[in-house]
Formats: sequence, C-alpha cells, structure tokens
Amino acid sequence: MRVPAATRATATATVTVAAVALLLGGCSQTPAERLEEWYGSGGEDQIRKLNEDAGRVNEVSMRTLDVQGPACQDLLAQTAKAEKLDPIPDEAAQRYWKEALGGFRRGAAECADGAAKKDGSQVSRGIRVVQTEGLPKLVSTVSMIKAGLAAAK
Repeated sequence: MRVPAATRATATATVTVAAVALLLGGCSQTPAERLEEWYGSGGEDQIRKLNEDAGRVNEVSMRTLDVQGPACQDLLAQTAKAEKLDPIPDEAAQRYWKEALGGFRRGAAECADGAAKKDGSQVSRGIRVVQTEGLPKLVSTVSMIKAGLAAAK
C-alpha cells in the first residue's frame, strides 16, 4: 500500500517536532543539577587529584630539588588533565577554577623548569605561586561548588 506524500511529510514533521521537544525537555536542568552533573562526572575526582598534587608540592617546599621537581611535574600533568574538563556550570566557581588552574600551571612549570636547571630560587618562586595563587583559588572553587550543591538538595 502506498502512503500519499502529504501524509508521509506530516508524519515526518510530527516525529521531528516530538524529538526536538524531547531533546529540549532533557536540557532543562536547573543550575544546581548541572553543577551536580559536572561534579559527579569527573569534577570531584579532578579537584581531589589537584588538591593532592598541590598539597604534595606544598609539603616538599623545604626539601631538596630532586623531590621538588617530580612533585611539580606531577602537578603540571594533573593540571593539564583538569584543563580538559568541561567548564564548571557555575560562573563564579568557573572563574575561581580557571584562576586556580592558571596558578598551578604557572607555578608548577616554573618549579619543574627550575629543578631541571638546578636553580633553587626558581623552584622556590614556582612553589610560592602554587601556594599563593593556585591553592587559595582551589579552596574558593570548592566553596562555591559546595554552596551550589547544597542548593540542589
């Protein structure tokens, strides 16, 4: 049996409208739900790893270059992974996150470069950037995320 072209076009249009409505309906998450999704799909893990690696850089700040260099290289590698995450769906948290990652990247790179050159003052400058720019901004990021997640409950 042959279906008239007008009937086929109407059926296709109806299916298309239904699919678009379903897609748009699925995108109507609240800001808190979007934040919860980001946090649960890798954000929490990246924050934890960054905190561990930056904490290690902080812990070895008074040790020798052979310990400081690898700690800074680890933080630099973890920062690169974190930079590949989708943006945090909270404007204030994303701003702090970006600043934290920038501080970690600059500080860890300077530290690792200084360790390779056996330049203790460069290593110290890099560690100081991690401590004064990266870590405080990460703390602010976590505070903003916790506030956003609390709003979801």
